[in-house]
Amino acid sequence: MSKTTCCFLLGTVLTVHATAFASHDAKPYFSAPYTGKKVRQYDITLPLSRHQKTTFSIPQDCRKLNSRLLEGSGRWGTRIERRLWIKADDDCRYLNFLQQYAEHAEQDFVSNYDFYNAKISDLPLRPGCDLDLLLRNPTACPPSMPGMPNFSMFMSNMPMHQRQPKELEDCRFNNGVFRGYIYHTGTGLRCRKDQKAPGYRILSVDFANVNGDKCQDAVLRMMPIGRGERPSLLILPLTRCSETEKFSLLPGSDYPRFGPTANR
Repeated sequence: MSKTTCCFLLGTVLTVHATAFASHDAKPYFSAPYTGKKVRQYDITLPLSRHQKTTFSIPQDCRKLNSRLLEGSGRWGTRIERRLWIKADDDCRYLNFLQQYAEHAEQDFVSNYDFYNAKISDLPLRPGCDLDLLLRNPTACPPSMPGMPNFSMFMSNMPMHQRQPKELEDCRFNNGVFRGYIYHTGTGLRCRKDQKAPGYRILSVDFANVNGDKCQDAVLRMMPIGRGERPSLLILPLTRCSETEKFSLLPGSDYPRFGPTANR
């Protein structure tokens, strides 16, 4: 399969996700197979054996899909069909993550924030390591969390006096896309935007109480972009319980992993 076909398939795979069995208000959009159309549900026909196929309606048939995967059906079919097995399972995993707690949030300090144009300084630069430690002693930071975005890899060590301040702008997403390099000026983060640089694209933002506390949470799904980047789904679950708090990673959440490397 060509790289173009692979990227197209992953693009259709990466716009909403499962093994979903709970009942909840969260109803994310999915990306329809082949077309990439934004939908609430889709039908997908997958092989159960060499000569048998069946159609699943996602997300209604997530239990049925999970049972078939446990039986080993996901190994059948062409490479494209096996990727679609992964896509459907990822959709079910994601929906289950959103719906794992029935409790409704009593406070909401996340849904009024424009994450598609978020300031980088408002997000965890490197989940598990704060900015102060990154600047003082980055080697003391724990390893990057798999399956989560890591903005610290875009931080430049070049001394500021070697760059013209006029080249630097606010560090933020623009309509869901960030590409560029991050500098710490001593007064805050500034960026040199570069359309050829690596970065991240926000695929979707969903809101749910995913860890069962009183505060509404935001779940960002992203994918890395740029030359040499392998398309993969990343998740950034964030929360805050007051308007003045910074966004932080959700405590007590079982973050889902997506794609061929996820435990299935």
